[in-house]
Amino acid sequence: MRTILLAGVAVLGVVPATLSPARAQLQTEYPYTPPAGTTPVATPGVGTAISNYTTNPPLTTSNATVRLAGRLGAIYAAVSDSGRNNPSLNGSKLANYQFYEYARLYPSFDAVAGNGLKYGAFLEIRADNPAAAGGAATGPSISASNNTRGALYYRRETGYFGTDTLGYLRYGATDQPTALFITGTMENFNSGGWNGDTSFFTGNTVPTWPFEDVGNLYTTTKVVYVSPKFSNLLDFGISYEPGTGGAGGATNGNCPVAQTGCDALSSSPTASDAARRRNTIDAVLRARTAIGQVGVAATLGTIQSGNIQYNGTTPPSVGPYDGLNVIDVGLQATYGGFAVGGHFLSGRVNGQWALVPSGGRDAVAYVAGASYAFGPAIVGVQFFNYQSAGAWTRQASGVARSRNEYGIATGGTLTVAPGVFVFLGYLYGHRHQAGVDLLTGATGVSSNNNTRAQAISLATQFRW
Repeated sequence: MRTILLAGVAVLGVVPATLSPARAQLQTEYPYTPPAGTTPVATPGVGTAISNYTTNPPLTTSNATVRLAGRLGAIYAAVSDSGRNNPSLNGSKLANYQFYEYARLYPSFDAVAGNGLKYGAFLEIRADNPAAAGGAATGPSISASNNTRGALYYRRETGYFGTDTLGYLRYGATDQPTALFITGTMENFNSGGWNGDTSFFTGNTVPTWPFEDVGNLYTTTKVVYVSPKFSNLLDFGISYEPGTGGAGGATNGNCPVAQTGCDALSSSPTASDAARRRNTIDAVLRARTAIGQVGVAATLGTIQSGNIQYNGTTPPSVGPYDGLNVIDVGLQATYGGFAVGGHFLSGRVNGQWALVPSGGRDAVAYVAGASYAFGPAIVGVQFFNYQSAGAWTRQASGVARSRNEYGIATGGTLTVAPGVFVFLGYLYGHRHQAGVDLLTGATGVSSNNNTRAQAISLATQFRW
């Protein structure tokens, strides 16, 4: 008879300074092999210092573990950015401080069959606004707050099966290898630097995070293979995504006939459809080892795709577009509680994994940073720069061919008690593209070609 256990959950803390160098390669956010007694598919916590992995009873034959993990965060921020004053609307102005909170749930199960096959599933459930829920959508319990806040939706939907010797096959709206293996982005302090909590800024003032651990890649439906580790040094991952459909992807998943917006389109007379990627392949090779007392991790990867072909009879109003063609590398080293790392990508990509208009410049992005873990705390610093085509198209006159964005983040995480954390952070970001109003998106104008954003924030977080 199969035994089903409801897991008692405790959150894993930051990497302790006493961790041996061979193990302290700071792959904690995206490990290939999860810690003992944990699921191999639980999703990384978007770069936070605390892994999303949670402790479970060890998996053995005829043993299944069911878990409902969760996270509740509250953030208190003092903010200054270019969008807080709006003289075009009778001098409207936003306050320079803000409170907000958010919650997430992570139901999952993991099991082992009698033949040694490991399998399971993982869901990530989010609310659609980082604000108070405000009551039910209908009925007498509606509060005075906006009743559209706090609706729940699936962000990830992942199933897996495999063995430790053959590797694992994952499928669903799930993380691709460049995110699972991401190395050197230094998101292991406070809420993840510029890939953490930034909802207190006004729209279009936040510099674009260009790396692969973002929803525009992990919310699409795909199949992923993750290999075992060879010679205690190398492993690899590869994935295939047929289109941009899936959780958070394009609409009209069940099309009665081929039409604009269908997930499975291969060609379309609508120019905007041609901006969607298809047949995306993501592959990464990773090496992890120790050189004396220094732990080293390195990755080399690529993302390649086609796009929906435009077959209209008139010149397109936007585009045409090129498919993704990106080379990606990461490197990270640790010694005791110290860690330094960097990550670099270059190629045909624009914005946050959108396609580049043909004739637009190649993107170049890099991030570098360092951290130090001591006792119950970790502190760090991160800097990234991203140069891309931005709003440039062949049809947009007066727009510079290059957008430049950068961000600086620093701060720390304190583990107060198991499952209880305090974050302190500072963010500064800048965006520039001549000929584009970065607040409104208007082109051929000289207003708001530069924006800035900065904030200091204090946050608390509970994980279970």
